[in-house]
Amino acid sequence: MTAADLNANIFVIEGLQRLAEEAFNPEGFAHDVDEVVHVLVNQGSGTFGYGHKVVGDTQIHKGRSFDDDFSHDALNNWLRECRALSYSPGYGTWTTAEVHVFRDRPGRLVVFDEEHLPRMKDGGWYPGGKPARAASWSDQLLAYPRTVDNIPSWMWDIFRSGDVTPPIYNPEFKSVDWKNRRRPVTDRGTDFTVEPTVIDPSLEPGVFAKISKKLFGA
Repeated sequence: MTAADLNANIFVIEGLQRLAEEAFNPEGFAHDVDEVVHVLVNQGSGTFGYGHKVVGDTQIHKGRSFDDDFSHDALNNWLRECRALSYSPGYGTWTTAEVHVFRDRPGRLVVFDEEHLPRMKDGGWYPGGKPARAASWSDQLLAYPRTVDNIPSWMWDIFRSGDVTPPIYNPEFKSVDWKNRRRPVTDRGTDFTVEPTVIDPSLEPGVFAKISKKLFGA
């Protein structure tokens, strides 16, 4: 699903409207500002979030307390569903979501393949906001698998550095294959309700050879 398609989706539109209502109602945490921006980065089984408010041309730091943010259901659960809606078998889904809600006009959802992580003034990473390692990226591909050719080069570099063989989407079986196991994949990602089956690599050498070539160049 493209960015334009995503923002035209009624589920996304209604979710942005709900966020705007939470932020700008008379008792809302942003009732006196013009815009709220929230960024959510998916990292394996967890997330890292940050954001700010806008008044005119001025950005104001948005605190991390529950009193200065959207509800978990309105933001996190909604974005989790948006991520599943965005999945395309073999092509994957987004990693970072940037949510913009406004007082006086419709909001928008912008998504990115990469992690968009802020740094502190000293150049370091915020607690809980360091770049994901190979294992976390592997968890993401297990949930939303891609073909070998649709895993970007920078992600392969991470897997090589961590000596990790990532889960791979197998278009022949419409499955995710990893560690000699296989699970079916739907239009919303891997179906974890189904127990994995065991793969015999000697019977299917092609896909494993392709992975080895990407990882080791041989």
